[in-house]
Amino acid sequence: MNNLSGKPQVMKKVNSALIKKILKEKGSATKVQITQDTGISVTTVRTLLEELIINKEITSLGLDDSSGGRRAERYALNLNDNISLSFYIQNEFINYALTNPLGDIIENKTLKIKKNGNEKFLEKFIDKILQNNNIKVIGIGVPGVVDKGNYFSGKGLDNLKRSDIGAYIEEKYNIPVVLENDLNAIALGFSINYLKEMKTLEMKSLNLVYINFTESGVGAGIIANGQLIRGKNNFAGELGFIPINKQGHLGHILNNNPSDEIYVDIVAQLIAILNCVINPSFMVVGGDTLRRNLIEDIKDECKKYLANNIMTEIIESKDSKKYYLSGITYLTTEFMYSDIKLIKNER
Repeated sequence: MNNLSGKPQVMKKVNSALIKKILKEKGSATKVQITQDTGISVTTVRTLLEELIINKEITSLGLDDSSGGRRAERYALNLNDNISLSFYIQNEFINYALTNPLGDIIENKTLKIKKNGNEKFLEKFIDKILQNNNIKVIGIGVPGVVDKGNYFSGKGLDNLKRSDIGAYIEEKYNIPVVLENDLNAIALGFSINYLKEMKTLEMKSLNLVYINFTESGVGAGIIANGQLIRGKNNFAGELGFIPINKQGHLGHILNNNPSDEIYVDIVAQLIAILNCVINPSFMVVGGDTLRRNLIEDIKDECKKYLANNIMTEIIESKDSKKYYLSGITYLTTEFMYSDIKLIKNER
């Protein structure tokens, strides 16, 4: 951090984000501890702490017990006035969660949307949430290719439809919006829950592909060395558009009711291809149209295409819905501390 330079307002936001990140990781910290952990000067830390308290982003916990010298004041994140809203819409329901700066869920509900009333219902829903909560960021899961505040979806490359839901909400409410592809969110949510169960793995060492089969197509969320892989145009993981010889795209073939034999062979080849390209530790398969009765056959078929010593572990996901919201809430909460990105300007 000491070697960074930039416009004062940018550096102020960067330093504020660093301080909040330290408080999130530690739970609480003194001025001296924050200075040591961030490398920011004592004077700057003091000024920023005062502003963060005024803005209700952090709070003072009072003075530490005396150890012989001057008692140090301790600071922590303000958990009551910095809430994030995360949601996704599926079928006729909106699934949402409110989380505090530590990522703890304080409200989690599913609401039924009135027929043909998505847009009006969504605005009324957000209005009601804002009446009772100080929302700092909104996260939205969407079924398509994300492009800034927009996303594109569809079954064919030549008829993708554009939605500007992210840009619209951000402009209307003047609140930052995190828009994320549904499969990326599901893969991340699955990873978070899986790591909690395993306890021996860390996110930074995780390599995983989550393949989801639905009526709208087949897609994947990809995590390599703990990082979501989105690609140049956020198109990574759009498996439904993979061409299969002269038969057409993968999504079209799988949704055209192929025989069990053809289904097993195609899915096994897909897993083998992903294994060769990404070499994940885990290949997770799930979704409403996955033929779960054929999973063991698929595993056996994979042996035809891959040597046993490089065979990925195939895991069946019983219910992707519970992972979807987990992934969105995680990304939304993290955005509070990483919304400032520094880019080296090379000429």
